[in-house]
Amino acid sequence: MRTIRTTTAAALVAALALSLAGCSSDGKTPDLSGVKESVSSAVDSARASVAEARSAIDDVKARLDDIAPEARPKVEDAISSSSTAIEDAKAALEETKASAGPSATAAKAQAEAALQEARAKLDDATASVDESSKSALESLSAKVDALRAELESQG
Repeated sequence: MRTIRTTTAAALVAALALSLAGCSSDGKTPDLSGVKESVSSAVDSARASVAEARSAIDDVKARLDDIAPEARPKVEDAISSSSTAIEDAKAALEETKASAGPSATAAKAQAEAALQEARAKLDDATASVDESSKSALESLSAKVDALRAELESQG
């Protein structure tokens, strides 16, 4: 019994020594402020993309009256899907800034999937409208793509 206790104690001391030695080679706590600044900067950039996407949605909404009645349901569905995806992306960005844990990863994955779905609906809507309405939908598609790229760059 004494041998087991001695062996266990020695193993614990060795594990503690190794874990402390692994923390830093010079005995100092690593500086994480650069990582925090980098994450904060990336989130701020993605927030700007959210604002641009919201503006593009407003542009499409302003053109709804000019869209043929048979194409309007697809456009409205694309607008709704894009709005939801943008809000999901905003929530994921906030979660990423607050923490980098599993909930942030899940929120990011959900937002990326929603943005991908919105992009597909935008493509479908773009194919159903005339040339004069396509530019607003294509602009929104580009903003959705940019926001998705921002999210993917978050790691």
